[in-house]
Amino acid sequence: MTRFLSFVDAQAQRIAWWAAGLYALAGTAYAISLGDTLRYYDEQVYVQLAHTLVDKGIYSLNGVDSTAYRPPGYPFLLAAVDQLGGGIVVMRLLGVLALAAAVLLAYRIGVRIHSRTAGAAAAVIMAAYPLLVFTAGTLYPQVHAMTLLLLGLEWSLVALDRTGRPRIGYAVGAGLSWGLMILAVPTFMLSVVAIGAFLLWRCRPRAWRVLPALVIATAVLPGAWCVRNAAVLHAFVPVSTNNGINLILGNSDGVTAGGGRVGDISAYEDEARRQGLSEVELDHYYRDRASDWVKAHPGRAATLYAEKVLNNFNYHNELATSGQNSTIKDLISAVSFYPLLLLFALRLLYWRRLQGLEKLLIVLVLGNVLLLAIFYTRLRFRVPLDGVMLISSAAMLAELIQRFTRRGSAPPAPAADGAGHQPPVSPGVPG
Repeated sequence: MTRFLSFVDAQAQRIAWWAAGLYALAGTAYAISLGDTLRYYDEQVYVQLAHTLVDKGIYSLNGVDSTAYRPPGYPFLLAAVDQLGGGIVVMRLLGVLALAAAVLLAYRIGVRIHSRTAGAAAAVIMAAYPLLVFTAGTLYPQVHAMTLLLLGLEWSLVALDRTGRPRIGYAVGAGLSWGLMILAVPTFMLSVVAIGAFLLWRCRPRAWRVLPALVIATAVLPGAWCVRNAAVLHAFVPVSTNNGINLILGNSDGVTAGGGRVGDISAYEDEARRQGLSEVELDHYYRDRASDWVKAHPGRAATLYAEKVLNNFNYHNELATSGQNSTIKDLISAVSFYPLLLLFALRLLYWRRLQGLEKLLIVLVLGNVLLLAIFYTRLRFRVPLDGVMLISSAAMLAELIQRFTRRGSAPPAPAADGAGHQPPVSPGVPG
């Protein structure tokens, strides 16, 4: 076992590249096997938005009325593929490419928080994790958002590397990555705020030299989209107009902890149709009705919120799309997720010994669990959180392996990896 651990430590970066490469081959085959069939309603919506953007030049579902109902980041990416003549399979391959990049980013961050062994473990787990592999082949934005989150985090740390001058270019790249991520999955806006606060706290006064570039680069794309919304919808709309529907789907009499379109909100929909509300008015209507329901049913709302928090850790969701439920898929989901969740829970016991960067990862996971439960929780929404969680789980796995092989003796300090990082302490981010 000691020899194996030494081999992994010495070959960690190569293992990460092999994991990314093998996944890319398998993911490409999987994407091609899925073909042009769109199995889920949301996939159809994203593709329709992309087609209309290319054919009509407006962000619209019907080709006539401008919309902000869906966040624009992912449909614009699909529209770029459509404009270049690519079809559904090419769109799927973008998800494969995003996950392959996330495998390498998981390695780099795993090295930062623990060791090269942890980085290699994070890369292998990321490449083989069934939920990520499945979602990457589906036309959903979650894998792209996860990759952009990790990319922005890595580049922001490089920008603050205390071994040289602050690298403004990397700060700009990190900000643009996060801006794109917010346009794809707006709930991650709070994660960006949390990361910014962490960098400012742990890296002061150095952070002040790159913070303006980071903030401006992060805000430029979401800001431009808000200006567009104000111009075409004549209202201030931060990214999208679907917050209200997501709130009512998670906070009303006809919904359960699983939320989503399996809930019954027909009474609210019928009333909205009778009133003939505009898109912005409809968003406000659903938001207000959800708020009214919570105020009128505080006990049930609190219970439902707790159930939604727990549902974040479910291995299965009831699907509104018929025919997509599968016992085999559920079994694979449970067997792959709960061991990682156990490792993550064990890692929490080491909280006082963890360095700041890993504490940040844990806060991002748990904070987003609590945030998602305000709306409703589904496996798909949890995908980026699993990607962040498994890095900490890999660190726990590496810790257990080291303790087993060395039987409590202090491990030798690992050398810097191929990127010039000296684990376990992150450059520019004190432990």
